Amino acid sequence: MSRLHLDLVIRGSIVTGANPDGLEVAEAIGIADGRVASVGRRDEVPISTGTRLLDAGDAAVIPGLHDFHIHLVGLARSRRAVHLDDAAGAGGIASRLSAAAAGMPADGWITGRGWNEAHVASGLELLEGVVGGRPAFLMSHDGHSAWASAAARRLAGLDGVTTDPDGGRIERDGHGDATGILRERALDLVAPFVTRLQGEELREPLEATIRELASMGITGASEAGDYTDANGIGTDKALGDSYSSLTDLGDLIDGHMRLTLGIPADAVAAATARGLRTGAALDGRRTMRFGWAKHYTDGALGSGTAALFSPDGDLGIMRVSPERLDADLTAGRAAGIGLALHAIGDRAIASALDAVERAVPRAPGVPRDRIEHAQLLRSSDTGRFAPLGVVASIQPIHAAADRELVEAGWPGRQDDAYAWRSLARAGALLAAGSDAPVESANPWLGLFAAVHRRFPADARGDWRPAQALTITEALSAYTLGPARAIEAADEGHLRIGARADLAVLSVSLETLHRADEALATVRSELTLVDGQEVHRA
Repeated sequence: MSRLHLDLVIRGSIVTGANPDGLEVAEAIGIADGRVASVGRRDEVPISTGTRLLDAGDAAVIPGLHDFHIHLVGLARSRRAVHLDDAAGAGGIASRLSAAAAGMPADGWITGRGWNEAHVASGLELLEGVVGGRPAFLMSHDGHSAWASAAARRLAGLDGVTTDPDGGRIERDGHGDATGILRERALDLVAPFVTRLQGEELREPLEATIRELASMGITGASEAGDYTDANGIGTDKALGDSYSSLTDLGDLIDGHMRLTLGIPADAVAAATARGLRTGAALDGRRTMRFGWAKHYTDGALGSGTAALFSPDGDLGIMRVSPERLDADLTAGRAAGIGLALHAIGDRAIASALDAVERAVPRAPGVPRDRIEHAQLLRSSDTGRFAPLGVVASIQPIHAAADRELVEAGWPGRQDDAYAWRSLARAGALLAAGSDAPVESANPWLGLFAAVHRRFPADARGDWRPAQALTITEALSAYTLGPARAIEAADEGHLRIGARADLAVLSVSLETLHRADEALATVRSELTLVDGQEVHRA
């Protein structure tokens, strides 16, 4: 019997599988033709002539992390936009807008994101003044509100008689005049007119973003998709802005990241006409595949538009009707396309689960539907995810970022917020991501937040820890969870037969187990996709 020939052997403390109840660990793995071909003790993984040997020493080696909810195009574009998250109130925002305007033509669009309600509550006139009559469109921190300058509103044809769209709201002052603040579907009145990086102009920031993700040990991602199928480009124009922008630059992605590309729900018909199915590889691509169709069922916590049950009357904005959900689930089932349902408030989550329950069963091989965020969850709904086959797509970093908002905005319901422990106990499949650029794409901040529900620098202590995850549960949610969600049996682990997607970390396995503040400093020394190097520190 011929001896197995391996291209690469890695020795060290190797996590071959991160199960929720514990880690599978080996001393060595062997890689051949992009897959794990041998696992065991050092003396059980053969080295032959031509085999490269990497001794990782004390460094932990883990399956590559998968960001299950990221806006990759938005993250790349944010490298060129005005950053407002850390601006000091309206004055700080105005200063940054003024600097941006100074280098732009009189009709150039100013774009940015990151403001919150406190930033702009009393500063709209100031912001209007510093943009100098230019069109400006500034997204809020949570991405569910925007400020559009007067010039932007004029270009979009939004005036004093424009009515609120279904599922959206135009904020008005005491005289009934639009303030420029747009909520939910009202953003769509202006967003299509905003100049955006696409095509070759997007190449450099997208390439830099992919390199940065690889440096943190991320080998896979699920592009979360857009609000609308508008603004697409090229061959895949009908599938929306983000999808078409990524396939247009697919040469940057293919082989460098295992990317699942989502579409807006409006594009289900176009995807069906092309025979696209959730989980299927894209034609001519090795590491790119078709993902889920996304609906936004409600708004967000920060914008006050999350749909909530309340004894005094339902709150927030429901962006989609039950009839539309039923129609799109029916169309998705027939086409083999799963739905990703953004649902933050408990009313939206209940509505999304109700719709899945009404739908006909999924056909064999069609990945399960997803609920995105699931931030406020009635205890009566935690047990519905598993039997309905719905993935709980969670972003742990939101709990760290939103603790003040939850404490102030959801009185009496705080223990129901980010109820990961309840979901896990009820058997739900958890798959974790970042929601970048809303929050940092750094998965190690996310892993820390999953365990501690705070940021490392937050001296107030762990926030409502009864709903926290263990480090093994969290690591599973960033590796095996996404793989199981997409039904990719050869991903998310380093057992024999797996895709050789992995990261050699800057810390030991002992440091990972401790899950203390050092977790936030972790980086990848070496990242492989299909056994090929995509990053080396």
